[in-house]
Amino acid sequence: MAFFIAPILVTCLVLFEILLSQWRYRERLIKKLSQIDPLTNLFNRRQINQCLDQIVQEHEENYALVLLDLDHFKFINDDYGHDKGDETLVRVAEVLNMHLRDSDVVGRFGGEEFILILHKSNLEQATQAAERCRTAIQALEIYSDDGERIHVTASFGIAIWPVDARTSNDLLKAADTAMYKAKAMGKNCIQF
Repeated sequence: MAFFIAPILVTCLVLFEILLSQWRYRERLIKKLSQIDPLTNLFNRRQINQCLDQIVQEHEENYALVLLDLDHFKFINDDYGHDKGDETLVRVAEVLNMHLRDSDVVGRFGGEEFILILHKSNLEQATQAAERCRTAIQALEIYSDDGERIHVTASFGIAIWPVDARTSNDLLKAADTAMYKAKAMGKNCIQF
C-alpha cells in the first residue's frame, strides 16, 4: 500500500511547494507594486509617507526634505506629446538617483513633483544636493520627434527636520511652501 501512496504523496508535496512559491512571488510583486511608481520606478507617495512616518517615529535628527516640481511641464505634454512628458519624467528620475547618496530616498510625489529625503543633512548639504540635481536636470538633453531640444528645469523647496516642523505633515508643508516660493522667484531655483 505504501508503495502506491508514496508517489502520490510526493507529487502532492511538490505541487503544494510550487503553489506556495507562486503565492510568495505574487505577494512580493503586490507589495512592490504598492510601493513603486510604475513609470519612474521610484517610491510612490504612499511609500514616501511611510518613510517619513518611520523617520519621525525613530526620532532621526538632521534630515532634509526636498520637494521639486518640473517647470512648465504642462507645455511639454501639450507641445510635444505625453510620450515626451513620460520620457522627461523617467530621465529626471534617473538624474535624481545618480546625483544622490545611496542612503537618500527619492520618490515621485505625484504628477511632475518629486521628493527627496536626505538623511543626515543640514541646510547647506541639502542645498548642495539640490543644486547638483537642479543643474543636472537643466542639462538634460531630451529632443522632440522633430529634433528640437526640450528644455527642462525644476524648482526646489527645502525643509529641515526638526528646525522647520514638528510632524512629517508640517515638514511637507514647509517644503511645499519653499517650492512655491522658488516658482514665484522665477523658477529653476532653490528656496528654503
